[in-house]
Amino acid sequence: MKRSDVILELQLVPELLKQAEAIYTDAISELNWAKHALLSKECEVIGEGMVTGKNELQRQAEMWPHTKELQAQVLRKEELVEHTKVEFHFYKRKLENLQIIAKLMTIL
Repeated sequence: MKRSDVILELQLVPELLKQAEAIYTDAISELNWAKHALLSKECEVIGEGMVTGKNELQRQAEMWPHTKELQAQVLRKEELVEHTKVEFHFYKRKLENLQIIAKLMTIL
């Protein structure tokens, strides 16, 4: 890797890292809102007396028809968070490695 390549990468990667971090934090926010919507629906269903099961499995079975779409949405948001997290950490490690390479180049 040439010195000019390292310099160019050091100029580009921080912006890519910033974008990846923004996408990651947005994904976390969307996940939190999806969880909030799910909890709200569960409270609404319980409050309206639609869930009367004596044990946890019965309650979950009664809750399922009312919350299955929201539960699926939460799962999709969790997957999105994991994918965006990978991208964020990739650019973070890339920047750290480039900084090490730049330091090593000044020593040599």
